[in-house]
Amino acid sequence: ANMSASLASASSSFFAPSSSLVGRGSSSNNNKKRVLGKNSSFTVQANADMMKEVGTAVLSKDSVKAERYVASNRFKLQKGKGPQFEKRWAERKSRLSKLDGFRFFTLMRRVSEGRGDEEESDYVSLTIWSNKENFDAWRTGEAFKEAHGGGTIFGFAEMLISSLMVLKGGPKPAFYDGLMPLSTSPDALINEWQQADGWRSVVADGKTPLKSDVYVAMNRFKVFPGSEVAFEQRWSQRESDLQNCEGFQTFVLLRRDALQADDGYNYSTLTVWKDEASFQKWREGSSKKAHAKADQAKPLFEMPPSPIFYEG
Repeated sequence: ANMSASLASASSSFFAPSSSLVGRGSSSNNNKKRVLGKNSSFTVQANADMMKEVGTAVLSKDSVKAERYVASNRFKLQKGKGPQFEKRWAERKSRLSKLDGFRFFTLMRRVSEGRGDEEESDYVSLTIWSNKENFDAWRTGEAFKEAHGGGTIFGFAEMLISSLMVLKGGPKPAFYDGLMPLSTSPDALINEWQQADGWRSVVADGKTPLKSDVYVAMNRFKVFPGSEVAFEQRWSQRESDLQNCEGFQTFVLLRRDALQADDGYNYSTLTVWKDEASFQKWREGSSKKAHAKADQAKPLFEMPPSPIFYEG
């Protein structure tokens, strides 16, 4: 390993056809109940309760079926602590890629100013699972303990003390249903990232930022109450040639798994590119076709959406 490595990781199943998966909202999900009256078309699905993330996601019977489950944790850092934070992630124990349902992980380092920059997180850990059941199995199992202090009070205390020296406040989790995933099949990347023990061997000195593997673009939306289904349908009907674009790796539409998102953004796009140059090439070309009809349609969300960009 060398300093050119970073922390992206993926399993071969990440690039498998989504039709073979069972996602949240399918007939296999048993934690549903009727709400809003006997004749209501809405269901409530239990939200992930890790670190007391709020509430439940209220879904219509016409909501798009989830084909992924996405778990993230947002971090604000003390000034100048980025490389030290990256070193902690590089050295932590994990065997994510050996677990059922694991598809993709990256530690995202924010590179854009964006709107309301003071409220933005500096880093986001992002993990994509086949479904919520796989995520729940991980967070209640031994692999989670190994990655969070070793499962002992002393290990947790050491991790907590170290975090207080780097973080500005506590981490903020956010969970999503992943809708309408698209991806390429870069076998070379899987072979490059994958390690026999389930985690990449990355050398980090705590002083130099790690080189990025990918570029991540997100566009966040505050969809009006009652417009969620129409918003999802609009995305399902739009034209896109992402899979034919140079440098494209994956796309998923994120639907927040919470009764009320703490930042107000209940939907977001997530697109992973090989590098920023690939994203900018798409932005100047094919993206205009994909957004043409949406710009003419009835607004379904507070305008404008909020873009944010990361190195992964």
